[in-house]
Amino acid sequence: MIADYTAVDGGSVLLLRPNNDTAREHLEDNTADEAQWFGMALVVEPRYMQNLIDNLEDEGFKVDISELM
Repeated sequence: MIADYTAVDGGSVLLLRPNNDTAREHLEDNTADEAQWFGMALVVEPRYMQNLIDNLEDEGFKVDISELM
């Protein structure tokens, strides 16, 4: 099964990429207007990624972290 989100190492920042429409809509609805986007992926500072992943998983989403170093 494909995860709802994929966390990707983007170098100095991390990216959270939604993999389906439900995940994309949830991310857009729950992200501040001043958030930074790289294409369809949310740009996340490394210090915030684990908390974001934990919150998404608590809400029932599956997050693939295999692309994080």
